[in-house]
Amino acid sequence: MAWRSVGLFVLLAYGLSWTVWIVLAALGVPFGVLAVIGMFGPAAAALLTRRVLGEGLGDMGLGISSTGSPDRWYAYAWIGTPIVLAAGLLLALAIGGQHWDLLANFRHALTSESTASQLRSLPPTGVLLAIETAAALTVAPAINGFFAAGEELGWRGHLLIRLAPWGRLRAALAVGVVWGLWHAPLIVIFGYEYSGYPWLGPFFFCLFTIPLSVILAWLRFRSGSVWPGAFAHGALNAQAGLVLLALTHANPLLTPPVGLLGIIPVAAVAVWLVVSGRLDGPTPVAVAPR
Repeated sequence: MAWRSVGLFVLLAYGLSWTVWIVLAALGVPFGVLAVIGMFGPAAAALLTRRVLGEGLGDMGLGISSTGSPDRWYAYAWIGTPIVLAAGLLLALAIGGQHWDLLANFRHALTSESTASQLRSLPPTGVLLAIETAAALTVAPAINGFFAAGEELGWRGHLLIRLAPWGRLRAALAVGVVWGLWHAPLIVIFGYEYSGYPWLGPFFFCLFTIPLSVILAWLRFRSGSVWPGAFAHGALNAQAGLVLLALTHANPLLTPPVGLLGIIPVAAVAVWLVVSGRLDGPTPVAVAPR
């Protein structure tokens, strides 16, 4: 176990992102801007760690794929992400605590973010919603995947590989905890994902990131590349907003995509990957420091 590499990376990933978020928030920078900038903290931490320790980039998974059929891993990320999100949405509808309200919620969001003159110049709300949905399912995962790579190059490109000698499953679970808690300032200070629950929120987000980390670890190990996971992460970021808009408001600790009803399908897929042996395989060889 390259504990020095693990420790330095975690220290830098937290330090860089948390500093960016706190300082930019104090300067009045909008949440969306500061959150995106902080997303690149893990990537910067990975590159700095490897530079300081002389580890190189050979095992970071920067190639498209190390397998003979790379297309399928991107297909799994592209098709599987909306299916898992939809499962959480359907579970919420089946239980009955929430109801379908996509058009009304989208109209309300559009009205609150646009002036009267802007609204008059826009196409009908239904047309805009159809365009938004089509984009979220097609081009948005790739666009958002670029920003998600700021995280994935750190979590799956560096940390997962450095923890892999500990065992693939344990490494994936540990990365899920570190990844989830890394979001703590966004949740505590800004109410990200769990408005009204600043202290329970980070715990619940770990309940989401731990099984999701197993899924992304599977993509990373099987493809040999960090990019299918970045694509899946980007798809999740692009489509999660639609899930929130689709349903009437409810307790964020329960509602999908990151409340308990959204966590259940993600956890089910993660358990299936583990039980079926799909996460198994030889331990990747980390590049030794010079």
